[in-house]
Amino acid sequence: MLAAPSAKRTQTHSPRSAATPPDATTRTIAADSVETDGITLTVTITCVPIAAEAREWDPAVSGTVVTVAIVSADATTDARRHIPLREPEAWARGVFDEFDDDERRIYLLGGVDADTGRPEFSLVTYRLYLDEYGAPIRVSIQLLTMHYYWVLPLE
Repeated sequence: MLAAPSAKRTQTHSPRSAATPPDATTRTIAADSVETDGITLTVTITCVPIAAEAREWDPAVSGTVVTVAIVSADATTDARRHIPLREPEAWARGVFDEFDDDERRIYLLGGVDADTGRPEFSLVTYRLYLDEYGAPIRVSIQLLTMHYYWVLPLE
């Protein structure tokens, strides 16, 4: 597995979207790409409380959703640039490893903004759902607002 490089700077700031609840916690890390020269990666980690009521066949769920959004940009011009998916995935796995040792509940949303559902060039978004005790859980059907793809564990 590709190791995530050390971060250049870390900052805590307000959530970037009005769709993100005010009680969300957001952390942003900027780092140089280890695979592509002249590329900077911006990794934004957002933790938001979730709650969904039970439906006919689906149990109620509450806990936290952890979203990792990775944007790649040219280090000189700041213009967004595409990079191979393996490096953003390594960053996401590195973040989620803090929560899910076996990496069996990571979901790829792809190149879409998790708040708006709109596609964005050079953005890759991943999610992990945790129950109220901090244990990884599958995404509940009540919380699906866009396509989710299960990311297989690395062998």
